[in-house]
Amino acid sequence: MASSHSYARGTWLCPYRGFHFCPNGEVGGKGISRMIYHIKSLHLSTDERRGVLRDVISLDLGLFMLVVATLKEFGQWICGDCMSLHALSRSCRHSSGLVKFNRDVDDMSKHIVGIQKPPPNKPDANLNEGLVLDAQLLYLVFKLPITTVKSIPHNCHMDFSQALKASLPRFPLIPGPLKRGLHC
Repeated sequence: MASSHSYARGTWLCPYRGFHFCPNGEVGGKGISRMIYHIKSLHLSTDERRGVLRDVISLDLGLFMLVVATLKEFGQWICGDCMSLHALSRSCRHSSGLVKFNRDVDDMSKHIVGIQKPPPNKPDANLNEGLVLDAQLLYLVFKLPITTVKSIPHNCHMDFSQALKASLPRFPLIPGPLKRGLHC
């Protein structure tokens, strides 16, 4: 029986779509047929990526629950210390000892060991007040790889200039000298 996040028979939607240029996050993505391999090879492949996911899972209840459902579907659990996936019958070895999956706990969140289930997200800001940022959000955003433009093809200079000029008034916090330098 497929879970609510399955896409089609034999393929599943990645719970981490939107991170690390996941191909499942693309428009028209068809799902992933080898989910555990996909998660290990793309999302948990480096210390930086594991750290980003650990931070985001501990803050976002929706992502936390998606990851738990995926792990439950595949009979896996994840160690929150090292962010490694394991079969339910296996333990995770650390210098401080063994971390084990606890089958006796009825809570679904047992599939993520070592990361507390985040509290429900409460909308505490009025969306009409404008942009609301906090240090934690900025930290998580800037930890992710950001695609930048290195050069603009010559035939696109005018279009890019017009788009930039049109968007500058939306950012009133740009310092004066920088704003003057951006006007073409």
